[in-house]
Amino acid sequence: MRGVALGQFLGFDQDAGDPTLGGWGIADVLRDRLTRLGGPVLGGLPAGHGLHPPTIPLGTQATSDTAEGTLTVQPAVA
Repeated sequence: MRGVALGQFLGFDQDAGDPTLGGWGIADVLRDRLTRLGGPVLGGLPAGHGLHPPTIPLGTQATSDTAEGTLTVQPAVA
């Protein structure tokens, strides 16, 4: 099954509950849109726009565990 893995969205915490945004923060919007896909959604991974984000290769196999909050990426094969 395919799923979605999301990194951290730093600096957007202040948007949660903002009445000018309809009371929705970035997590609310993503949850609303991505759960409709029917697959697992894992968020808050220490990847993305932080100070030292890990490299996550594209085009490789990965396993997500939403209960544990982990993403295990298989090594990329050239």
